Amino acid sequence: MKLSALIAILASIQAAYCQKWQPIDESRLSKSSFFDQFDTTSLDKSGWIPSVASKSDGAPYLGKWTLEPSRIYGAYENDLALTMDTEAAFYAISKKLPVVLQNENQDLVVQFEVKFLEPVSCGGAYIKLLSKGLDLANFNDETPFEVMFGPDICGSENKVYFIVKKKVGDEVIESKLRTPPMARNNQLSNLYTLVIRKNLDVELRINGEVAKAGNVLNTPHFMEPPLTLPELIPDTNAVQPEDWDDRRYIFDQSAEKPADWDLKHGLMWVPNPDVVKPSLWNDDENEEEFIRNPDSVKPAEWDDEEDGEWRAPMIRNPKCLHGCGKWEAPKIVNKDYKGEWTPPGIENPDYQGEWKPPMIKNPNYDSDVDKHITPVDAMGIEVWSMHSGVLFNNIYLGNSVEEAEWIGNATYVPKLELERANFEVNKPKPKHQPKPPPKTFEDMLNDDGVSQFREFVEFLRVLFWRKVFAVKDLWHEFERAPIPFITTHPFKFVLSCILFLFVFTIVFGLINVAFFLYVSNPQETKQEEPEEKPKIEELTEEEIIAQITGKSTGASVVQTKATRRT
Repeated sequence: MKLSALIAILASIQAAYCQKWQPIDESRLSKSSFFDQFDTTSLDKSGWIPSVASKSDGAPYLGKWTLEPSRIYGAYENDLALTMDTEAAFYAISKKLPVVLQNENQDLVVQFEVKFLEPVSCGGAYIKLLSKGLDLANFNDETPFEVMFGPDICGSENKVYFIVKKKVGDEVIESKLRTPPMARNNQLSNLYTLVIRKNLDVELRINGEVAKAGNVLNTPHFMEPPLTLPELIPDTNAVQPEDWDDRRYIFDQSAEKPADWDLKHGLMWVPNPDVVKPSLWNDDENEEEFIRNPDSVKPAEWDDEEDGEWRAPMIRNPKCLHGCGKWEAPKIVNKDYKGEWTPPGIENPDYQGEWKPPMIKNPNYDSDVDKHITPVDAMGIEVWSMHSGVLFNNIYLGNSVEEAEWIGNATYVPKLELERANFEVNKPKPKHQPKPPPKTFEDMLNDDGVSQFREFVEFLRVLFWRKVFAVKDLWHEFERAPIPFITTHPFKFVLSCILFLFVFTIVFGLINVAFFLYVSNPQETKQEEPEEKPKIEELTEEEIIAQITGKSTGASVVQTKATRRT
């Protein structure tokens, strides 16, 4: 993509972000419908009342509510939303409807946008529909509600709540979806829609698509606990009739077993037709393969009393050197073996299907159960959240699916497109950016900025590593199957061995030379100077006689005293 085109795209995206938000025309909605797009300047003027009460366990609602636009990945300027602005806090806020919403014999639709400014680890964003006559300033977790709907995420739990309360007899049952759909945990706006038809058919939509559907009263395993018992139940006392035929397939009794089945398909092992009887085979079945040697003679020194009865040694029967007796070819596996013959299966003409007990009227069924939602006078949000920056916007409550769809197309669809474009431009970069692959030798040849010397060095490097990889491939092939490799590539094997010995000899020789030079480093030897020998003077004959007699000329002679022995 050219730089000018990229600049133009960025400029158009930035221009879209800078366009101001415009509220939609609410005059198209029914007078009984409620729609809040938060076009007021402050929370005090919006009609939403933060709760001053505490939870049933005494915990206060410390979560702060504000009206502010999205701080990240926004779509418009000044598009205010009801915002949770405190971390790790309980929140409670509610608003009275301008007109009480009547739901008897009418559809009920709840729709709103939720946006998490950061991925949620634990927090809810669901709305409660409240009946009339309640003190909204003291709205808390014990305030009775008719319907609860919206996302809730905490740890591994991720679901979209749908809870409805119905009065069954004198008891109020709080029933919820047995398998709710998963909520969306991203940083863009998501649209949640609940449609309850007048016959209590339910649709849960996420971003315009149906995520869950069923009937509150009649769909099995849809709500837990069920709001009403089924009108018809299986008769537990019924017993399957003895003549009930539940066999879908039976054997064809008219089929006949082929005459050659046992010989052709019934034997697992059959004689080998390729083996021929030897020409010198002896067919006499009375001949034994080993006989006593008729030429043997009892030794003269044999004593029957001491050595036992003498018997001639056994030898191979000369008549059975090539085999004797009844000849049979060796057995081989029968390629046509199919096992024991059974008649083929056909569809049972008398098949009656799987037997089920008949349905009877449920004696506990209550036909007077309340089949409509109680009139709604207010709505509230009562949640816990570990995170701030949870936004509610474009909240709709009414009796028309068409109105909800029109609001979603007019507000949510264009907003999501702008938010996605904003996200693609400003999304956080990954911690480890991918690195471009190194240039190949061909890339360097085509690059005019690379010198010829560097091209030559790169060529040698590529050539070296190709040889290394080729040697590794040969070695792996040799490891997998040594004998087939040697027989298939004898020249490569011999050449590789010679090359290995040559390289090993050179490398080992260089190592030895280096080691020898390191160990035998010559040091200067110090030559000791020879000691001077005393000079020997020759004495004259008179001097020798004088030394013997004790006389000397000019020399001091040490005289010793004579001592007497006692």
